Amino acid sequence: MLSELTFTDLGIPFALFDAPVSEAAEYKGRGRCSLCSKEALHCFEAGIGDAVIVPCPRCAAEVALDADARSGGTCAVCGAGVGFPDLGDSAVLACYRCLRSGCLALTKDTELGMIRHEEALRGVTHGVPGLNRADFDLVPLDDGWVGAKLPKPTMLELLRTPSYPSIQGERWLFCCKGPMTYVGQWSRQKFTEMAPDGDGRAFLAGSCAIRSQGCGRTSSTT
Repeated sequence: MLSELTFTDLGIPFALFDAPVSEAAEYKGRGRCSLCSKEALHCFEAGIGDAVIVPCPRCAAEVALDADARSGGTCAVCGAGVGFPDLGDSAVLACYRCLRSGCLALTKDTELGMIRHEEALRGVTHGVPGLNRADFDLVPLDDGWVGAKLPKPTMLELLRTPSYPSIQGERWLFCCKGPMTYVGQWSRQKFTEMAPDGDGRAFLAGSCAIRSQGCGRTSSTT
């Protein structure tokens, strides 16, 4: 079944998303890409907070335009006005190639603060109140908020990765100075199945210990 396949199985891998495609919030199956107009491609739908990235007509700098409001903006480099492209009235869909090449930015909420295209260009997360992490260089912001410095490629990789669904909202985790890879929802039964000795509770406790010591993969529990 398609819902049990991963993006790697489909030939469109993501380094930070190794869960079944059914757990990717933006994935819409095959369709017509709004950005390159090609048909029958694996597509991802832009939502609230996401941005279509277009070049400034004056200086060619990247400009993030609200994909939900479909409104123009102003280039942060030269100040030129940038209009939203004519993508029709249907939902904004980006194929795998357009997403991975940076034509669409899927905003991420993380434990280090929100990351949008503008944060990625700046190299500092939007921050959270009182953030205290010894594994990242921190930047004091307004009103007691603290951001974290991250390499631009790391932040862009997150923006070019599908989000996972969550009742309480997505919160991407970091470990070993980088974002963790999402491997899917794990139920109690899954932990029992994966435990070498069949003790799911002990395996969960051990997984949490590994997370605190440094590990690059994470799951959500159900």
